[in-house]
Amino acid sequence: MGILEELGQLTELRVLKIVLIEWDDKLVGCLNKLLKIQDLSIWAYAWMSPPSSLLPDLSSLSILVREVRQADLDILGRLSALRYLNLEVDHENLGIILGGLVICTGSFSCLVQCRFWNFLVPVAFQEGSMPRLQTLKFQFSVRGLRSIASGNGGLDLGLGNLPSFQHLNVHLDSQGASNEEVEELEAALWHAIDIHPNHPQLYM
Repeated sequence: MGILEELGQLTELRVLKIVLIEWDDKLVGCLNKLLKIQDLSIWAYAWMSPPSSLLPDLSSLSILVREVRQADLDILGRLSALRYLNLEVDHENLGIILGGLVICTGSFSCLVQCRFWNFLVPVAFQEGSMPRLQTLKFQFSVRGLRSIASGNGGLDLGLGNLPSFQHLNVHLDSQGASNEEVEELEAALWHAIDIHPNHPQLYM
């Protein structure tokens, strides 16, 4: 019996941390049996988001991957019990984010703390997404954000669409960016915080 088969028999398991050199589709079947899992950490070079219906009690999720797609965020956003999310892209291995990412209306309904790290560009939040989010931490590229902003007529991450928002922690990767570009982005972030009705704390 293989390790994943044995793991699938631990039906009372609530915490799982796993490192994958390569993705194994058997993991999805294994997670399907772990209905009581609440805290899941996955480090993988390639991965596939498991259907949200397989993890009804998952409240904490930490993932390190090389690539993030919109479809992955959409699936994760349907995890109904998720309260803490840490999603990190392996920047040292040329982390890839395919296009601009959006947190869609109705996604992450219970999330209170979120960390997006080593992203080439940040995500944008639609109205009705992450209604309970209090703390957001993210790291992204100044140049990457400017390329998105210039194509959309300006910077609007939709932070005003987060009604419970209280804390924002931002780390800017300024590699390849001018001082003027960094200052413009910092000013835009401060403006987004100033006009938010909750006046969240900004750490940058």
